[in-house]
Amino acid sequence: MPLTSRSIDAAAGRVSVCWSLPAASDRVWWGLTSPEALPHWIGTVTTGEMTVGAVVTIRHAEDYSCTSEILDCGPEAWLALTWKFPDEPLSQLRIELAQEGGATQLDLIHEGLEDEAPGYLSGWQTHLFYLEHLLQGRPLPMEEFWQVHERLDRKYRSKRL
Repeated sequence: MPLTSRSIDAAAGRVSVCWSLPAASDRVWWGLTSPEALPHWIGTVTTGEMTVGAVVTIRHAEDYSCTSEILDCGPEAWLALTWKFPDEPLSQLRIELAQEGGATQLDLIHEGLEDEAPGYLSGWQTHLFYLEHLLQGRPLPMEEFWQVHERLDRKYRSKRL
């Protein structure tokens, strides 16, 4: 599994995850921004599009959606957006991509999470695991997300990176 680093600063409400994905940056960008790809690893776009200034709503589960404003993006390089679930504080997410041979290094930083940071670390690890499988042409069933999440959470808690 190409998780290269992860960290949590609970006091600052920040998590970061670095993941090496087995795909070129244009393919990873497709996975991060395409309405066809998103349901396979994070959720279904119900409103908006991934363009600067747009407000996008992604349904993660029935009656549970996240609303984001796209703050900035450099196609195939970075994506910055707000992140807001109804029962959580407004936070900021930044994803940066760097091509490294036939792989792409994805660096994710999610800030402003307050007390939610510990749950987000394992959540992002699971979502990126799903993204990796999508990019390999082997999407995982979303109905098994929480089982996979639990398994990965146990695995990563027992390891120090």
